[in-house]
Amino acid sequence: NKDCKQQLHDMRQQKEQTEQHLHDMRQQNSEMKEQIDAYEQRLQTTEDKLTKMKVKNKSLQLELNEIIQKADVVQITQTTNFMDSNPKNLSVSRNSSDDEEENQ
Repeated sequence: NKDCKQQLHDMRQQKEQTEQHLHDMRQQNSEMKEQIDAYEQRLQTTEDKLTKMKVKNKSLQLELNEIIQKADVVQITQTTNFMDSNPKNLSVSRNSSDDEEENQ
């Protein structure tokens, strides 16, 4: 009978320890879930920022392409205007060796 009472006492202690351990694990689980939620929120914020940056990058890329196209048009126009105002630049200049051959 004494052994049975001791076993019962030991089992009750073990049950209390197990319940305490279970309580601690549930607490730890709850804390981890909070951390995960916080990380997921940070991740979502980061992904939102990345998406905004990609959109801004695309917008800037389009702006840059427009500027390059305008610059190309201006350069072509200036070159054309220069050539139109200086027709002598269109003729091929002769070098000194051509002159020497003619003189001989």
